[in-house]
Amino acid sequence: MHAPTCVTLKDHDGSRSAVRQTGAVRPLRLLLDGFGTYRTATEVDFADVDFFALVGPTGSGKSTVIDALCFALYGTVPRWDNEREVRNALAPSANACTVSLIFELAGQRYIAVRSLQRGRQGQVTTKAARLERLEAAIPPQAPLQDLLEASLEQLAEGPENVKSRVQELLGLSYEHFTQSVLLPQGGFADFLRATPANRQRLLVELLAFGVYKDIGQRARERAEIAKNRCDLAQQARDQLADATQEAADRAASRLRALGKLADAVDKSLADLAELHDQAAKARQDSQDTGNEAALLAALRMPPEVPGLSEQISAAQVLVTACRQRREAADGLSESARLARARLPDKTTAQQQLGMYALRRELTADAATQQAALQDARAAEQHSANRLHAADEALSLASEALAAARRAHAAADLAVTLHVGENCPVCRQPVREMPAGQAPADLDAAAAAVDTAAAAQRTAQAAHQDTARAAAAADSALAGTQARLERAAQVMAGIPAEDELASQLEAIAAADDAVARTSAQATARQTELAAAEQARSALVADEQRAWAALGTARDKLVGLGAPAIGAAAAAGRQVAADEADANSLAAAWTVLVSWAGAEYDKRKARQPELDETAARLRQRFDGALADLVSLLAANGITEVSDPARIPSAVAAQRARAEAELHQIRADRKKAAQLDQQIAAYREDSLVASMLGNLLRATSFERWLCREALDSLVREASATLMELSGGQYELDRDERNDLVVIDYADAGARRPVHTLSGGETFQASLALALALSRQVIGLSAGMRELNSMFLDEGFGTLDSDTLDTVASTLERLAADSDRMVGVITHVAELAERVPVRFVVSRTGTTSAIVRERA
Repeated sequence: MHAPTCVTLKDHDGSRSAVRQTGAVRPLRLLLDGFGTYRTATEVDFADVDFFALVGPTGSGKSTVIDALCFALYGTVPRWDNEREVRNALAPSANACTVSLIFELAGQRYIAVRSLQRGRQGQVTTKAARLERLEAAIPPQAPLQDLLEASLEQLAEGPENVKSRVQELLGLSYEHFTQSVLLPQGGFADFLRATPANRQRLLVELLAFGVYKDIGQRARERAEIAKNRCDLAQQARDQLADATQEAADRAASRLRALGKLADAVDKSLADLAELHDQAAKARQDSQDTGNEAALLAALRMPPEVPGLSEQISAAQVLVTACRQRREAADGLSESARLARARLPDKTTAQQQLGMYALRRELTADAATQQAALQDARAAEQHSANRLHAADEALSLASEALAAARRAHAAADLAVTLHVGENCPVCRQPVREMPAGQAPADLDAAAAAVDTAAAAQRTAQAAHQDTARAAAAADSALAGTQARLERAAQVMAGIPAEDELASQLEAIAAADDAVARTSAQATARQTELAAAEQARSALVADEQRAWAALGTARDKLVGLGAPAIGAAAAAGRQVAADEADANSLAAAWTVLVSWAGAEYDKRKARQPELDETAARLRQRFDGALADLVSLLAANGITEVSDPARIPSAVAAQRARAEAELHQIRADRKKAAQLDQQIAAYREDSLVASMLGNLLRATSFERWLCREALDSLVREASATLMELSGGQYELDRDERNDLVVIDYADAGARRPVHTLSGGETFQASLALALALSRQVIGLSAGMRELNSMFLDEGFGTLDSDTLDTVASTLERLAADSDRMVGVITHVAELAERVPVRFVVSRTGTTSAIVRERA
């Protein structure tokens, strides 16, 4: 039973990183105590893990986990650069560390332990190193102490002895382990870019000698393949039997003949073009003459032109009469306005007349207000007398009440006492009210005072009311008198009241006259405007007639139409009594007469022009038929349009040229096939003789070339999937690896020309092929079924990343491999079933296991 395989990958966001692979090692438990960033004892349990990821921020200690695996086996770490340098395992503040790795290999269980210590001088040395075989029957998930105590034998002790024993178990030296199993950061592409010699040394060690027994069979298969390829190449060569020199000569002759035909066609087309132009001109002349005759025949004098001058003359007479009547009405209207202007302003006269009415009204108001003032003052005096009498009555009642109180002081004092208050005489608290009734005369006196006080308040309020009424009457009278005084001042210079009434009557009569004469003037103006509008309409009709004459003549100018006179050319209006040659009717008559004569001339020429056009068309058709026959004689048919003839000849020449080019290409291909046939025959001969050369010095190189071809075929299939069908791997004659770029027409170029991301894809494809095929190529004596990859996935796009993830998932599921991913790419980590989350807490790193 083969040990499971483990693959671990890591992304450093664009920085150079590594892919690490182990041989048949399957880690079960890893213990770190003081190693690197793990200052405290930390255990990583891989026992039941087939596919895992180490995730966490940069610097948290993910790579240190993989470093510990390598350090436990070989005592060094690739990224320390120096194999003998171990001080990097200890942090500056740590004095000792221990790394223990429990792993399985080929069905057996082992533990590798290495301890370091720092001396007094600061130097770091290996304190202890041992390799033991453990009891494999104990479950891997058992307590750690149970696993450690189940030691069956100690295989090696001491740093170098442990390293040598590990190399024997894995079949790989540290150098080859770090090239094919554990690829350090920055060294992921070493196997891809290695020289043929270095790659051969690695393959020889990986393949062991068990592969030799298959060499004979492989050689015979290679010979058969070469023979089959030779047969296929011969079949392809037989299909090119017609690619002879004679065929090439015939194609070249055909191409020359078509070149001469093209020259003849060019000359014929030039003659055809000239005939076509002559025929087109003759046809155009015939059409133009017919069109001109139709245009001349369509010329007619407008029916409204005769008599238009008489209508304009009558309209002018009416305009003159209307203007005279309007001028007379305007004179009467102006006289009425002047007469009205000599009269005073109507509004002013009305306002002055109103002042007289206002003054009469104010005088009446003043008399009324004077009488009201006298009444108000009399009422005020009466209320004053009543108030004086009330004051005297109140005074007398008050004096009577005071006398009664003096006479009855005790009764009066008792009235003021209250229980609980001090007596004003003895200053002692009053415990109860004294018994008895107040004397009757004291109550009567008090009631009399109240009655007198009420009467006094009533008299005082009445006196205040009458005083205010008197003041108001006095104020109203003063206001009216002031307005009378202002009215007198304003009316000092105005006419008398009867004179103002006469003025208003005259103004009303004058306004009536102005309105009447203005209405008459407006009516006369409306009458004049209507007459002028009618005349303008007739003049506009005349102008449109002149314009129509000009438009009609403009259409015939090209035919030699006569001028229509200076008046018409200038576009001026023609008077009603003008009857000379420049009149509208005369001008139309001249143009219509000329058009009739010209029409007769063109009708006489039309038959001759038609005959000339038909004759030239017949010559053109005959020349075109001759050219079509010439083309048909040279294999160019179904082309009758002169415009398509040049392209048809050019297409025929292109086909002939392509045929010649194809023949020459086939001849070149035939020559290449002849070379391939010879090479395949030689390859078959060499392969068949290889069994006799197993002991020759070239056998090892041939064997590695065969193994490399097998690896490259599988890696190419993986690379095609990772690169989206762009790249394949191959090797050249010197066993250097090259890449075939199908995005560049299948160009072959060295692998070192790939970009960083492309190099990662190619290296990963090769590493996966190596892991899968080593056990077969080495006849089961070697295994690479444990892989740790620590490479940058951050350079991959999402599609490629998805393809890589799917490939790793299949690798873990289909081939019983343990696949681990160290990455910062969340999309990749999310697809992994088990994740070891690495974090940095204070001065130490910690690991927490999670399941998706």
